[in-house]
Amino acid sequence: MEVAANTVVAIRYVMKNGQGEVLEDIMDKPPVEYLHGSGDILPGLEKGLDGLPAGFSKLIKFTIDDNSQETYFINVKIDSIRAATPAEIERGKPEPKHADNSCGPGCRC
Repeated sequence: MEVAANTVVAIRYVMKNGQGEVLEDIMDKPPVEYLHGSGDILPGLEKGLDGLPAGFSKLIKFTIDDNSQETYFINVKIDSIRAATPAEIERGKPEPKHADNSCGPGCRC
């Protein structure tokens, strides 16, 4: 399966600004999930992930929006991809990992 609209994608990443400063690093943490095509992540990042398979790693260069001059870099690893459920598509985001919507230490749901 490849990253496409209405797939739930689990990723881990290191994000840096144009000066090479690390802004966020979750490579050693649980992956975050998002619904591809929902607008939940930055458009440049989402476009860079289109069509990639699970297990793939990629360095993506992007800006926050079309008017931004600042460039960012993200080294992203795709952990898994699955078809979204109808409820996830309607809600615009993946199901919570925990039935009670709670999240323990280190959890990124």
